[in-house]
Amino acid sequence: MRRDQIKITSDARDELSTSIVFGDEKYLVQTERERAGNLYATTYIYVNGKIISKTTANHADITDKKDFDEIMRKQHRSVIEMLKFQKTGDEKKEISGAVPVQEVMSPSDYLKAVKTLLMRKNQRSALEALKEGLEQYPENPFILSYYGCLEAIVNKKYRFGINMCKKAMSLLEKKVPFGEEFFYPIFYLNLGRAYLASGKRKDAVAAFKKGLETDTGNSDLLMELSMLGVRKKSPVTFLSRSNPINKYIGMLLRKLGR
Repeated sequence: MRRDQIKITSDARDELSTSIVFGDEKYLVQTERERAGNLYATTYIYVNGKIISKTTANHADITDKKDFDEIMRKQHRSVIEMLKFQKTGDEKKEISGAVPVQEVMSPSDYLKAVKTLLMRKNQRSALEALKEGLEQYPENPFILSYYGCLEAIVNKKYRFGINMCKKAMSLLEKKVPFGEEFFYPIFYLNLGRAYLASGKRKDAVAAFKKGLETDTGNSDLLMELSMLGVRKKSPVTFLSRSNPINKYIGMLLRKLGR
């Protein structure tokens, strides 16, 4: 079937179709799964039986079908929202084949995908997703922080990864001039892990502890320190850790979340 004709909507999971009417014009937005060496999601916009826009995104880094299905749905919704904005935001603006639908995922979408991949211990795919995210949002400190961390861990680019983590923290201060300390724990966590990958244990411990200054109960930071054999100081330093007074005060502090 020729590409300049509207295809019959399928119920298959590899295809999503949505019809939208603006005035007398009917648009069809269709997203398809395509595999040509790598896995792609392609979204077409049809009007009056002809393709007026095509957006293709390469998702070769996604190996899990559920993850790809979710990204495919987000890409489909993103194109629909762009079309609605162009038609309702400026009725005189003609939609052409040059419709700029590039940013099909928001920074939070990329971070959610990355966290899911990391939970599944798929670090390399997570790194590829971060690279794609940086192409869209090169100044996003959160994406850059995770990217630097994984470059150090996965590709063993230690100095580069550490520098990216530090750059991310500088960007955070510029992007979030007030309340940026709320996000420090995750940034110090990534920096510490990058240091750890490079064998700089002392610097890693310092970074983890720095993160705990903002969030004393952060489980990820505490776990990293615990794995390194680093323990919190006793409440009463001149008494032994096993002293009943230290044990009692420590129990009270834990109940208070401190």
